[in-house]
Amino acid sequence: MSRNRPLAAALLLPLAAAGLVATGVSPTAAVQAHLAPQAATTGTYLIQGVVADTSGHYLDDVSVEAISDGKVVASALTYASPRDDGPQHGYFFLEVRATGSYTVTLSRAGYRGAAVAAEVGRRHRTDSLGEIDLARKPVATKTTARLNTARISTSDKGRVTITVSTGATARPTGAVEVRSGRKVLGSDSLTASDRGRVTVGLSRLDAGTYHLTASYAGSRKQALRASASSAVTLQVVRVRHHHRPNAW
Repeated sequence: MSRNRPLAAALLLPLAAAGLVATGVSPTAAVQAHLAPQAATTGTYLIQGVVADTSGHYLDDVSVEAISDGKVVASALTYASPRDDGPQHGYFFLEVRATGSYTVTLSRAGYRGAAVAAEVGRRHRTDSLGEIDLARKPVATKTTARLNTARISTSDKGRVTITVSTGATARPTGAVEVRSGRKVLGSDSLTASDRGRVTVGLSRLDAGTYHLTASYAGSRKQALRASASSAVTLQVVRVRHHHRPNAW
């Protein structure tokens, strides 16, 4: 997804140092109208932009390519200048040598790829694409279930401790529930402070044997996949009341 909004003002300082920003020109107009210092070459055209994730964090080391007629004609990686006054994180520019339409593709490990259209011409030598969002690829999770007590009476309520783990974060968030077949016996939500573990209380059950599974719904915000545990067996026994004989 591309959002056409001005690039950061930090881009202007290198431009000004190179004499490419005219006095009295607004920051937005300056960035959009002038080439980056390295791209100020006669006979070339510039495509530039900034790449961020869906949370608004700028991404370096994203591979960016300009494609024309099925061929890659320019490529770059997003970067941040080592200078304090250099470009912001996630910035890229591509130099192309012909006017016309291009497809700009973006890719980075762990993220879904993206493609946006760009066009340069003699009147508009630079196409500023604004901010382009890359969504994270969903990461696998593992859910386990442990009964606090494997055998309870009908007067008690069972409790299941659910643990959700993933290599992406130590603090997964999202909904969890415990089922017996299709019936939901208990549910809760993981918060960041739970660190992937929560104990769910079950509804009161009749006597019998129950095969319980815990499931995690995943998290769109954290790009975590849903998962379910192996079954655990809960035995529920009827309470026996012992009657004392009447005293004589």
